[in-house]
Amino acid sequence: LISRGGRAFRESVCLILARRGVKPLDGPLIVDITIHPPDRRRRDIDNVQKALLDALQHGGAYGDDSQIVRLTIEKGAPLDGGKTLVQIRKV
Repeated sequence: LISRGGRAFRESVCLILARRGVKPLDGPLIVDITIHPPDRRRRDIDNVQKALLDALQHGGAYGDDSQIVRLTIEKGAPLDGGKTLVQIRKV
């Protein structure tokens, strides 16, 4: 069950991917994520990955998140409004 906020997040990720003309990648993938929180409050970065990876799959970045063979998540410096950067590469 996806919350209202979760559905809104997924829709925004799908819109970003559609605007950029992202096509699904096939085969094994490497995903690098850098999270820039909106402030200096303590946050667990591992709480981000499930919703983000599912949204990327739903938006057509790849067929299934089981394709991911390496995943890195890094917390960057805070930025006003927050920002998440994702790089997906084929192995």
